[in-house]
Amino acid sequence: MTRRIENDDFYERRDSLRLRDFDYSTRRIYFVTLVVTERRKVFLDQQLAQATIDCLLRLRQQLRFNLYCYCLMPDHFHALIGVGDSGKSLGEICGAFKSLTTRAYWQWHQGKLWQRQFFDHIVRNEVDFFETVEYIRFNPVRKRLVRTPEEWLYVGEVDVL
Repeated sequence: MTRRIENDDFYERRDSLRLRDFDYSTRRIYFVTLVVTERRKVFLDQQLAQATIDCLLRLRQQLRFNLYCYCLMPDHFHALIGVGDSGKSLGEICGAFKSLTTRAYWQWHQGKLWQRQFFDHIVRNEVDFFETVEYIRFNPVRKRLVRTPEEWLYVGEVDVL
């Protein structure tokens, strides 16, 4: 990320997780991970978890991005997102989600909900896509929260590839 400083010089931010010179508003599919600050297990609170999923689905309708698969875990969130017809970049979509869910979080809690950045992986092909769907769906099973993905309340597949 390039930032302007007072004397009009520019500097490159070295801790950015984004690829330099990559257009994140292109019609690609991204595997996104957002992590709760200090990996607190805030989404064990069912009221907050459901409010977070409601925010996600409402934002998808408002911004018109594609949401192929998602899973809200106790301390993090995974999703397969396509920018679709939103006209927004991946960063704008994730930023809007983090902002909206933080406001929901403040109904019951105080402080910071999400870590500063998010992690992303550009889905490269159909095999990568379906492997990622399975990874997301089975995350609660791997963490021994449930025996089958269908038992986890906060996992879903919305859009069809």
